[in-house]
Amino acid sequence: MAQSAIWSRLPKFFLFTDYQSLEGRVDVAALKTQSDEHPGASPKQTARALLKLANTDVNAMTDSNFESSTAELESVSNDLSREMKEYWSTNPELRIKIMTEPETVSNQHGQHSVVRYLNFRVEDRKHDFTNNFSRRSSGYRWFFSFLAAFSEFETRESNVVILLDEPGLTLHAKAQRDFLRFINERLAPAGQVVYTTHSPFMVDQIERVRVVEDRGEDVGSVTTSEALEVGDDSAFPLQAALGYDLTQNLFIGERNLLVEGPSDLAFLDLISRRLRDLEREGVDERWRILPAGGSSNVPAFVSLLGRKVSVTVLLDSGTEGGGKVEAAMNANKIDSERIVLVSSVLEQKHADIEDLFSVDDYIALYNAAFGKKLKAKDLSNHHERILKRLENSGEPKFDHWRPAEVLLRDPARVEKLSDATLANFEALAQKINATHA
Repeated sequence: MAQSAIWSRLPKFFLFTDYQSLEGRVDVAALKTQSDEHPGASPKQTARALLKLANTDVNAMTDSNFESSTAELESVSNDLSREMKEYWSTNPELRIKIMTEPETVSNQHGQHSVVRYLNFRVEDRKHDFTNNFSRRSSGYRWFFSFLAAFSEFETRESNVVILLDEPGLTLHAKAQRDFLRFINERLAPAGQVVYTTHSPFMVDQIERVRVVEDRGEDVGSVTTSEALEVGDDSAFPLQAALGYDLTQNLFIGERNLLVEGPSDLAFLDLISRRLRDLEREGVDERWRILPAGGSSNVPAFVSLLGRKVSVTVLLDSGTEGGGKVEAAMNANKIDSERIVLVSSVLEQKHADIEDLFSVDDYIALYNAAFGKKLKAKDLSNHHERILKRLENSGEPKFDHWRPAEVLLRDPARVEKLSDATLANFEALAQKINATHA
């Protein structure tokens, strides 16, 4: 009695390691056999699920009146197309078309009969052509077949645990994200879903992840939720997933300003606030200022982001990799109007953001950062950049963040900046703001 009560409460487990893709041409009569197969067991069962998803069944498809009813066929096609469009963002212009195709066949006795087939075609409205479902990419066929097969779980009332082994291997990154959304929005409400993966694009909530690691013959396989306890190889998909989410969330603003490093961010933010307090023009608060992590990284950011996001780039003159940024402009990756050079504000060929400060203002920050007592007259040729003048005066190379940190930690210094410094930063802010008029 007790055992029976326990077993009655246990969920049903469905393990799926291979998903049978829908065929492009299906014999309707064959769908009436083995109709009790579990989801995804065969191409025929996938076809049955597809009809169910479209709110129809095999009997309706074999009805002689149905064959001639174009309106009914279009209704089925529209239902399926809407379902697929919701979860296939790669090309939302694809539409499924189902057509009945009668074929006369002869048996060995010379008798004739009509065999009805369902012919599945895909219309690509973007490129204005149609082809058979079987001719589409393996990823598209897999995704569509999965959607059809596993939509059956939405109508099941019994407790189900769905086990998936490496799903979506034929899908590219964006399609894997769409597939993961289908699991979360449609499949998970019908039952608990557990799946294995090595793809970072199949990870969206780190707290759900359990890492399985082989620790050798003495220990065997270990499953853990602690990413810090696993080796580099096992942690790689998680690291990649975090990196992907980070890049996706960075560039979501309407106005993105790419700068070389954190000191640029600090100077622009602090001094723009001061300018606005004085009712002058600073960098618009709607700009999202993003440090590239070094001048050498700027070209890579420009090439990768290109026209996909609205981005303006602030560059020091003579920036390392500046030639590559120019190449990106020539390749139409970014408009030349979206590149702002610091030197455009000053009457000198080369300039860093530090040159927007008056010499006295920047020397004061430098002295506070490194415990020095330098004066402007101690520096070399005034036509050079301030950083170069410090270097030529015998000062060692230094971390450019340190003077910025002084200004960040002591807001009173911002209020003491000279009008020359404020005027330079205001002129730069005007140029930046003008790139997103």
